[in-house]
Amino acid sequence: MIKAIGIDLGGTNIHGGIISVQGIVTKSIVRETGRGVGAAEVIRRIALVIDELLGYEDDVVGIGIGSPGFIDIDKGKVLSVGGNIEGWAGTNIRDELLNYFPNYKIVVGNDANIAAICEGWLGAGKDLNSFIMLTIGTGLGGAIYTKNHGIWKGHNFQGGELGHAILYPNGRKCSCGQYGCAEQYVSGPAIEKLYYEQTGVKKSGKEIFRLCNIDDNAQLIVNNFAENLAIYISSLKNIFDPEGIIIGGGVIDSREYWWDKMINNYLKYVNDSQGMKIVPALYLNDAGMIGAGKLVFDFH
Repeated sequence: MIKAIGIDLGGTNIHGGIISVQGIVTKSIVRETGRGVGAAEVIRRIALVIDELLGYEDDVVGIGIGSPGFIDIDKGKVLSVGGNIEGWAGTNIRDELLNYFPNYKIVVGNDANIAAICEGWLGAGKDLNSFIMLTIGTGLGGAIYTKNHGIWKGHNFQGGELGHAILYPNGRKCSCGQYGCAEQYVSGPAIEKLYYEQTGVKKSGKEIFRLCNIDDNAQLIVNNFAENLAIYISSLKNIFDPEGIIIGGGVIDSREYWWDKMINNYLKYVNDSQGMKIVPALYLNDAGMIGAGKLVFDFH
């Protein structure tokens, strides 16, 4: 039975897996992406993950990559914005990896779009005719999905870059060059940065969430995170009117500390809460790998 390798590239980790045509992850590994190591080293690390996975399976028909940034899916190339990986803009992921794996079909897409493909195929969106996918982790990714048309790619492959919607005009500078992007307020690094500014202490996002009931600074930051996300979702509902919003990414693992606060804020801010559900992703951190595998099967 044929398999695909699915790679979910994040700003922190590379998640790689062998994916069956039924969407089952038969083998998975995680390796660090590396902060500030440069594009060539990130490509090398992806290649090492792929090579390790190929050692477990003979029936691989192709390799799918989910990458942050604006992605030209026809060329497999990162465009002008490379997300949270230093020097990633302009990288031709497909061509670089073909140097390592010339005998395999390689397809590349935006990471949030690929997570949405998984959730629409097998996960929380499989019974929804339309949904918005938000992936909250090292950045804030977004995808717009309908059953009839699939992923909305946009004229310049920039459709669904919801993390770069401006939440606070003239706010914090974003890596994309704008000021006040939602990603600067609703993401793991945003939480860590705010905590450090208030306390002078560096802690991970997970630690800050865990401290929110005993640390006043952490509590304020988590409350603000939940409120900002709720306001943001209220805007998304009014702009797109989807059947659902699905939230995934690494931060969803800490949802016990912020989910109910976010929902309560959403109900307070939105003008009409009827007709749209807000749900956690079903496949969580596996969604990117599985969606990347599905991309291979769709092109096979």
